[in-house]
Amino acid sequence: MVLGLLATALSWALFALTFGRFRRRPSLHNALYSLGLLFFALAVSAELLARLQGGWSPFLYRLWYLTGAMHGVTFLGLGSLALLNPRAARGLLLALSPLFLWGLYLVASAPLDLARLPEPYAPLGVAFPPPGLTSPRLWTLPFNLLGTLLMAGVALYTTLLFRRQNPLRARGTALILLATLVLASTSALNRFGVAGLEEAGRALGVGLLYLGVVLADRSVAYAGGRA
Repeated sequence: MVLGLLATALSWALFALTFGRFRRRPSLHNALYSLGLLFFALAVSAELLARLQGGWSPFLYRLWYLTGAMHGVTFLGLGSLALLNPRAARGLLLALSPLFLWGLYLVASAPLDLARLPEPYAPLGVAFPPPGLTSPRLWTLPFNLLGTLLMAGVALYTTLLFRRQNPLRARGTALILLATLVLASTSALNRFGVAGLEEAGRALGVGLLYLGVVLADRSVAYAGGRA
């Protein structure tokens, strides 16, 4: 419970930090990153509320699945791509838009059986039908894989690029890379039915992400809305 509270508080603090940066210096990168962090904060908040009330409600479960299980890192990855190549990020966002709408429809309409969960508040996707074209469980894999690869790839590239020119920024992006790997590992274990590590994994991942963003922010002079 303490780890869940910590992850929730850090998630909302990180969203507030990034959204404040977007309001000061609007850009595609900041918009996508703010959206990704909002989704992340909503997902961990839904998990915490489910545990506090002793089980999922249908609304909370669908909200958690859409913002966490399906799009936990999708928009963070697109935001990372926009930092390097805004045009490519816009094109990919446009190309994926029909799939985003399809995923939203599936999460909102797919049959839900919360009795399939091993515990009433377990953050597992088994309450939805088995993976298939009309089950949201099939679509979490490509979305999460794409987001993780983009986020980790950009963080690794930036770390290597700035390791000598700007060591502080390199340390920040290295922490973002580590956070991505921690969150991806937690999600992968969850997908294979390994429950019980979510609170620790999310708390550690969002803590590393918060530190990484703060360090990277301090190292970069944002100008012209291109941050």
